[in-house]
Amino acid sequence: MKTSTIAWAVTGGGAHLRECAEVMEYVRRKFNVKMTLFLTRWGYEVARIFGVLPRLQNIAPGGYYEEFLVDNEGMYYIGRLNMGKYAALVIAPATTNTVAKMVNGIADTIATALFAQAGKSSVPAIVLPTDIPSEEGYIVTETPCYVDRAVCVKAHCTSCQPLVKCPARAIDIVDELPRIDLRKCIGCALCEKLCPYSAVRCWERVKLIPRPIDLENVERLARMRGVVVVKSSWEIAKKLEELLNK
Repeated sequence: MKTSTIAWAVTGGGAHLRECAEVMEYVRRKFNVKMTLFLTRWGYEVARIFGVLPRLQNIAPGGYYEEFLVDNEGMYYIGRLNMGKYAALVIAPATTNTVAKMVNGIADTIATALFAQAGKSSVPAIVLPTDIPSEEGYIVTETPCYVDRAVCVKAHCTSCQPLVKCPARAIDIVDELPRIDLRKCIGCALCEKLCPYSAVRCWERVKLIPRPIDLENVERLARMRGVVVVKSSWEIAKKLEELLNK
């Protein structure tokens, strides 16, 4: 099978992120695809907090068309879209802010700049917005790791094993109870496994109600030429398969 190249942009949304990493690995393996990963500044931070950063770096280990690019580093490679070097651009997850900028022609981040150039160069864009509601009208996101202080305060631990053994030293004591410092957390979730009282929670699913303006922007995005809006991470794999088999 001929090797194809895909540009994939990751923005700073926790919703769908861990599943998107799984889809990237699947697509790369199944369809003999090379991927250039473009992460916004907050895309990088959220990938770290959600523990997928090492996986993304393995997907794009640094070879030709397999660069791992953060924030403005990606601007040096954006011309590849103009030259038709990518079969498709994927933006997933695409945050509320990213979608709003894309539909209003603002291109001031690496993700939105890639989107603008893809449109000008007739490169298909597949976008997974974080604001895709269920039939019940809500969206589901995930939390990073955190300490449930209401549970923790009842445990009366003499020694906090998550704090002692955290490889990133991301847990400290604030007001006599442990707190996970997300500025340091690497999303390994070891703390959740070590706490005998289940006071540490990672990747909890949370229901949110999208604003009308956010839903309107997703609808506007879906009407744009050359853009496919998908509702799930695995739908990206299906759309890429259709595209690559043309």
